[in-house]
Amino acid sequence: MFIKKALSLLLAAVLAFSFSGCRNRNDEEENQNPEVTQQDELVIYHKNTDLAPMLMSLTEEYSKATGKKISAKLAGNDFLGEMKSQNGVLYIVDTHSDLSGWHSEGLLSDFLNDSGLSSLISKVPAGLQLNAAGIGSYGIPLMLEGYGYIFDKDMLSDIFGEENAEKLTGDLRTCSFTDFEGFVSALDTWISAPSAAELTINGNKYTFAEEKTGKAQNLTGVFSLNIESTRAMEHLLSSALAAKFASRYEVLTAGEEAISEMEDIFKAYAEVLDFQTSHVAGAEGTIGRGEEFIGGDYNYSTSVDLFARGKALFYPGGTSDAADFEKSAEGFGENLDIIPMKLPLSEEEISAAGMTAEKLQSSIVIGSRYYLAINPNAEENLYAAARDFVNWLYNDTAGKTAYSSAFGGVPFNFEYLMGAPSGEENSSPAEGESNSETETESLPSEGAKTSRNSEGNQSMNEGQNSEAAPEQSLPEESPEMVGPMNPSHKISGTLMEAVAEYYSAGNWIPDLSFSLPADFSGKILGDSLSGYWAKDSWTESDREDFVDIIIGGWKNLIDKDNTAVG
Repeated sequence: MFIKKALSLLLAAVLAFSFSGCRNRNDEEENQNPEVTQQDELVIYHKNTDLAPMLMSLTEEYSKATGKKISAKLAGNDFLGEMKSQNGVLYIVDTHSDLSGWHSEGLLSDFLNDSGLSSLISKVPAGLQLNAAGIGSYGIPLMLEGYGYIFDKDMLSDIFGEENAEKLTGDLRTCSFTDFEGFVSALDTWISAPSAAELTINGNKYTFAEEKTGKAQNLTGVFSLNIESTRAMEHLLSSALAAKFASRYEVLTAGEEAISEMEDIFKAYAEVLDFQTSHVAGAEGTIGRGEEFIGGDYNYSTSVDLFARGKALFYPGGTSDAADFEKSAEGFGENLDIIPMKLPLSEEEISAAGMTAEKLQSSIVIGSRYYLAINPNAEENLYAAARDFVNWLYNDTAGKTAYSSAFGGVPFNFEYLMGAPSGEENSSPAEGESNSETETESLPSEGAKTSRNSEGNQSMNEGQNSEAAPEQSLPEESPEMVGPMNPSHKISGTLMEAVAEYYSAGNWIPDLSFSLPADFSGKILGDSLSGYWAKDSWTESDREDFVDIIIGGWKNLIDKDNTAVG
């Protein structure tokens, strides 16, 4: 009797469990769109301490606006491994340096295949899409950075007069390399011996001040450079690559023939490096290459300090350096601007689709180091929460305000209002455009069903060659736009305002250097430049050797299937 009773109880328990399981599955089928409860907390994982205060600001504002719990957390050294073990949902990855590993582990959702995000991701310009293989789109750019020659507009006013500075800035933005080279040489002469000399830029004449005054009185050279990092050289390299390649995909899949065709372009690149390092500002005066340069303490901090103290007019770098300018000299950086890095290339030497010499010389490099990514394997309710946060950040008025407060920079969906005269609001959007101040895209409901396929769990197609066309079409670059700045996003500072102008007008080049093989920057470019900095002067033979090293090194870093290694 005891055995019989025990079997009966066991059978009852099994049946109860079975019915319970059926009921849970049926509940899931009936409720495909689970709502995020107050107990569910979304965490934004990241690995960069400089993002912590910005993310804290965003998460606080999101919680206030929606009542949903969200926080940010700094991950450990093994970011990828930690997200695999903890099954993280929303995280910030570092551009293409993280893409291959995260994608191969199936941790990046393809937003193009998510019905709740496809509309937003389709607005990301092709040059900013996170897709190393030319297909899919695996993250939303968090914030844009601009790269070029940064300068203090007040110093330019002290050199040429306040009444001429704005016009001169416009000419420096669009002039040829020949004009820019003449400007730098004339400025170098003026720094050594000030006089009311004349020069011509873009056909317009300008006159130097008779003496150094104001911020210009401390000038010792034209460029503030450092030898410990190749970052500035990489930004210039993106401009060089843009003369041959129209996209990151083309750079990624470049074969030996295409790389060999870069010879003249790399010669132009070497010429600019030679030119820049012939006009370097030091603490007391212009310094030369060789022992004076490599033997000194010209590291990143030194170059930032020299620029902030007014020793140089131009700082070749990016907008992310601006915070360090102010740290070096309190109050510095309130009136900065940026112009493109020029290259001595003719129309005949430029072969990239859609690229012209005029566009190349008038475009700064724009990229995004950070991307918001979502785990495609996340539970439905948490995935929906992550999606809602992304849409809120870029579509909702409160989200845009929070973004502006946290970053003060340029979001990927920033644009000028089209068709409005300068200084006036655009009351009626042009055809095909929306006025984001009055018309905000509706957010998907918390219970909206996630439309995802298995794309995010497949390994990247690393066997594609340079002849293969991307499987998914991506948006074209931004068309030229005119009118006042869109008030939906508040841009903080004149430097970011300048980047916004370039971006909205379409005068920008993608950060193509990110698609070069992983070891190119350090092992090829970095090592070559180390030897170059040691030379007091560079002969034509030196330049040719440098180009041979660059081309040969790049070829060695691609495999026989024509796919970048690493």
